[in-house]
Amino acid sequence: MAKCPNCGRTLHLTDWKQDCPDCGVNLIYFGSNERLLAESEQAEIEHAKHQPAIDRAKAAFFGSWPAILRLVLHVLPIGALFLPLLTGERAMNVIDLYKHLPEGGFGVLVGDALRGKPAQLATLLLFFSAAMILVCLVCLVMSLGRHGKQRNLILNLIMICAAAAAVVVWIAGGGRPAFGVWIYLLLLAVILVYNLYLAKKGLRVRWTTCYIGGLPSEEYFRYVAQGMSELEIRKKMVEALTAMQEEVREKERLAALAEEERRKAMK
Repeated sequence: MAKCPNCGRTLHLTDWKQDCPDCGVNLIYFGSNERLLAESEQAEIEHAKHQPAIDRAKAAFFGSWPAILRLVLHVLPIGALFLPLLTGERAMNVIDLYKHLPEGGFGVLVGDALRGKPAQLATLLLFFSAAMILVCLVCLVMSLGRHGKQRNLILNLIMICAAAAAVVVWIAGGGRPAFGVWIYLLLLAVILVYNLYLAKKGLRVRWTTCYIGGLPSEEYFRYVAQGMSELEIRKKMVEALTAMQEEVREKERLAALAEEERRKAMK
């Protein structure tokens, strides 16, 4: 049977009203303020836990000019694929290579490559290298996370090794790589070197200050780790919120004084 949260009276089916027959407390709204406060604090806690990941993603992708430069460097090799890659009866770029895929698409291309056909194997390796560039672009967002630097470098090595292997296979099969291939390889090497540089130097992260009940999140989590009771933490929250309100009032007072001085000066 349900009980009154205030006085503990056992409630029966005949107690259909929203007020307790003994103490008269409203059973529906009893403790609603405490529940709303707890839900609000929990929402702020979850936000404070996830905000660092968002800050790292912003810093890794476009948070500073080194990050933006890295993003640009990762896009440039894609443009190089549209330059002449092979010479022969006519120069061929990545679009021409795609148009010359065998009937059946990439499935047949993979089969021919596994059977050791040089042209198909080289084309497959080049497409794989280009696909790894797109994977790297996506993974840049996570580059400041756990194992992010190592993951970037590994992906860079894979895409440059695949491109270099494509050139070797083309040459071994009698193909003649054009200048676009060498520019593509050069740009991949620049990306690798730049990522090595960033792995050593790092990227600056602008951390967002989060508040939990008026307390900075770092301070709140430190209190929790120290085993401080909920009541003591709430007291500190009240002190912090009071200080914030006083600061706002002081700013409003100063703004009002400044406005009054401005009006007097205009008379």
